[in-house]
Amino acid sequence: MAIGNRILGLVLALAVMLPAMQVDAHGQGHREPVDAIAERRAIPGWNKPLRVPVQKQGVSREEAAKKVKQRYGGKILAVSEAKKDGRAAYRVKGLTGKNQVYVVYVDKRTGRISR
Repeated sequence: MAIGNRILGLVLALAVMLPAMQVDAHGQGHREPVDAIAERRAIPGWNKPLRVPVQKQGVSREEAAKKVKQRYGGKILAVSEAKKDGRAAYRVKGLTGKNQVYVVYVDKRTGRISR
């Protein structure tokens, strides 16, 4: 039982020391001053993970159809995947208010509309 208590004491001592240990560029460990730990912990959210906003990748099929409808009006008949000048794009087929069929391409990455 005494050995178990000693091991438990050592584990607890390490658990208290490890968060304060740092390793410098030469691989040497050193303790951070207790005041510095208290200062860092006094900052709200010091231990929360950093959240970086993720940039949206490209244009969806629905967004492509919406962009074309806003520019040309009428009705969207079909949206399919295609290549335009070697780039990934959506081929959007639409019908104008005067019943004329048109086809445009929307670049998947930039959202740029071309004929």
